[in-house]
Amino acid sequence: MKCERCEVEVDLPFKCNYCEHYYCPEHRLPEKHDCSETWRVKAIRSARASVAPVQVSYGTQSVLVHPRSQAVRFSPTEIRHLMVGTGVVTAAGISFFLGDPFAVGLVGLVLASILFSLGFILHELAHKYVAQGYGLWAEFRLSMMGLLLTAISIVSPLKFIAPGAVVISGFADRDRIGRTAFAGPAVNVVIAAALLIAMPLFGDSVISIALLAGAAINAFLALFNMIPFSVFDGLKVYRWSKRYWIVLFLASLALTVYTNFVLRPFS
Repeated sequence: MKCERCEVEVDLPFKCNYCEHYYCPEHRLPEKHDCSETWRVKAIRSARASVAPVQVSYGTQSVLVHPRSQAVRFSPTEIRHLMVGTGVVTAAGISFFLGDPFAVGLVGLVLASILFSLGFILHELAHKYVAQGYGLWAEFRLSMMGLLLTAISIVSPLKFIAPGAVVISGFADRDRIGRTAFAGPAVNVVIAAALLIAMPLFGDSVISIALLAGAAINAFLALFNMIPFSVFDGLKVYRWSKRYWIVLFLASLALTVYTNFVLRPFS
């Protein structure tokens, strides 16, 4: 392949993370090939060198960039939205298990509903953590339509659990968008696997059945979000890496089948 700057043949070219073109070792850095996305490079470097958000403008574009940080930041508005969203999801979870699909009993009802809510909240926080790690603004916000449909789910046999989502602002390439999207379903897969591993510790008790219910919900939540369509996480992951999408999709599918059709008939 030829370097797009000097046209020298290169066996292992470097791909620029910003303009996504390929270059030789000499021209691999953005400043060495007059990168068309130089403003983004400068913005990221400014944010990393700062302890406060940086407003970066380029032509008609203007974005607020937060410094890269491993600390998860929450605003008062976001905390309120998270509390309302979690409350409605918990209520929907209780109504779901009151139908006794897993025969969890009273103690199991409480535990299964908690695991139901954790699957939702940890999924969203995973998106938030990864996005903020890349210096992006990321906060959970309720969707009025989603909140209404989730509230209706409390009294309806059909369940729609999506009171809101993490809203992300700033600039990010396909790699960062894909990794951020991947984090949510991946957390659900980890939760489902962990609950299945913990089940044998409780034998045939109601706690074991509740753990199975939590694993089944989390596995399905991961599978549903991995659909490569529209606003689902799956489409962003698929565009970023088909290999990672296949691995996570198959893992969530296997866990969903195992918990709902293999283990559940014997619970």
